[in-house]
Order: sequence, then structure tokens, then C-alpha cells
Amino acid sequence: MAAEFIMQIQTIASRQVDPRDAAVVTVGDIHGGTRRNIIPDEVKMELSVRSFSEKAREIALDGIRHAARGVAVSAGVPEDRGPIITVLDGYAPITFNNGPMTARVKSSLIRTLGAEHVSDDPPGMPSEDFGLLGLEDHRIPTVIFWLGAMDPARFAKAKAAGKQLPGPHNSHFEPLPEPTLRTGVNAMASVAVSLLQN
Repeated sequence: MAAEFIMQIQTIASRQVDPRDAAVVTVGDIHGGTRRNIIPDEVKMELSVRSFSEKAREIALDGIRHAARGVAVSAGVPEDRGPIITVLDGYAPITFNNGPMTARVKSSLIRTLGAEHVSDDPPGMPSEDFGLLGLEDHRIPTVIFWLGAMDPARFAKAKAAGKQLPGPHNSHFEPLPEPTLRTGVNAMASVAVSLLQN
């Protein structure tokens, strides 16, 4: 049932969410059983849902609930023993970069690091509680930016080969401490000073 559920929820993004929007559903943690020859009484999973909109997020969460209940029903699980789904209060909301604030931060970073070291990336789906600060109709202008942390030679080689190096939250992530830490401190300090001056 656990395996069937995992396979079922992989269709949520492709079949239920508007293709002009986006959502990702990941099973990052799964625990069940004690021995290879004993069918477990329960399986616990932790999932992550990422999206570009609250609507896509709600569709994904509804899809998870429906898939869990559907798998349970098809396996003959009694109603009172069905799946228990808990949405954690500490979920990471959608993170929005404020346009004018992004321009100010980028300008500061270019002055400090040089234009060749600052680039624009397409929208991503970071799972950060930082996004809470930008909610409530974006009353607090927020910007989140990424700091490159890879060995430049390895990065260039991977890019030339059309590959990506593993990033954060990956067991193969290998950040280069120096000059990453120095660059990060300089970047954050320059942005803070620039914003405080205005």
C-alpha cells in the first residue's frame, strides 16, 4: 500500500495541477516494518509539497489525501483504520522576491562582487520559513538570494558537460568553505549597509 501510494501521488503534478502552474510532491522520509518477512502494521512517511502558488499547493494536498484514502479503500482497509494525514503547522509558504527590493539587493551585490559574479536565476521552489515574512500582501519586502558554494573548476566542468552538481539537502553536496564563507559575509554585509543607508 505504501508503494502504491508513492506511485499514485507522482501523478498529482502532471494530472491535477494546472500545467501553467507548478507543484512538486516528494516523499523524503519513509519508515515501516521491523523484519524482511513480516508485513508491517503501519508505515509512516514525511512528504514535502512545493509550488509557485497557494492554489497549486492546496490541489497537491487534496491529491495526497485522496490518493491515501483511495489506496486504503482499494485494499479493504476499514474506514476507522484509514490513513492519518497531518499537515504540519510549520509548513514553508511560497517565497516571493519583492521586485524593487530585488533590484536594490542585486545592485549592491554587483558593486561588491562584480557583475560577472551576479546572475539572475529562473523562479525556484525553496522550502524556507523565510517566506512567512513576505506574506500578508507583501507588506514586508523580502528577497532571498543564493550564494554559490562550489569549487569553480568543478562547476565549470559540470556546466560544460550539461550537468548540475548536487546542491543543499543532497548527501553529495560538497561546498567549498573558502572563498564561500568570505564571499557570503561580504555579500550580506554590503546588502545590509546599502539597505540601512536608505
